[in-house]
Order: sequence, then structure tokens, then C-alpha cells
Amino acid sequence: MTNKPRPTLQPGETRAYPVLPLRDIVVFPHMIVPLFVGREKSIKALEEVMRSDTFILLATQKNASDDDPATDAIFEVGTLASVLQLLKLPDGTVKVLVEGATRAKVLNTPTAAIIMKPTPARWSTTWATAWKRKPWRARWSPNSKIM
Repeated sequence: MTNKPRPTLQPGETRAYPVLPLRDIVVFPHMIVPLFVGREKSIKALEEVMRSDTFILLATQKNASDDDPATDAIFEVGTLASVLQLLKLPDGTVKVLVEGATRAKVLNTPTAAIIMKPTPARWSTTWATAWKRKPWRARWSPNSKIM
């Protein structure tokens, strides 16, 4: 990999990234996951990411048995991830260690990449807002008695 810094991700920004369709796994931001890749298109996408030191879109397939998923066979929300390590195995497959960076939404698909729109994670704010409004939440103080 090169020493140049990766471009920063701004919410709402649109960029093109290579895509890696995943079978039977969903990668979330901040997860570090090893993946075994065997499809030629996916290996080429990983090589492009390593060459340009950019992010890759990890998007889960709707049907895991599909060997060449079309655009509508991939979920529209995925995770932009950075490649931490790439190891080519003797059988032609690749073992790659990825780290999820942020959620991204597919806008459309040109030939080699998917245009992505990074979106900020809103779970924590939504949960905090819901927590403040719910009267049923547990109230605890140091003087509370445990029954």
C-alpha cells in the first residue's frame, strides 16, 4: 500500500468505489473481519483497492448461491471498508482482512464500480432520543433499593 492518506468520507458525498458482494455475512462499521474471496471479479476489485489505497464497498447478496449477482441481487445499503491485509493462497483464492469504516448507500452502478453515498450512523442518536422519551425506562440512583 502507498503512504498517501485515504480521502476523508463526508456524509452525503458521492464517490465511485469497487464492490465486493458478500455471501451470508454482513459487515458493519468498526468490525474487523477475515474474508475468503474466490470470484475473479472480486479478486480484481481487491487488487484495485490495494493499488489505489482506497475503500471497497462490502454489500451482502440477497441470494448466497448466486455466483454472479446483478445489481438488484445486492442489498442497497452496505459498508465502506479498508483492506488491512491481503494474502493470496496457493489455490487461487485470496484471504483478506477488512475493517468497516462507514455505512454507504448504492445510488447506481457503472461498469466497474458502484457509486456510493456515505451516511452517518444514526443509531446512537435515535436510541438516545428514544431513551429520553420513554417513561418506562429504569431509574436508578445510589440510594435505590434492590428488591
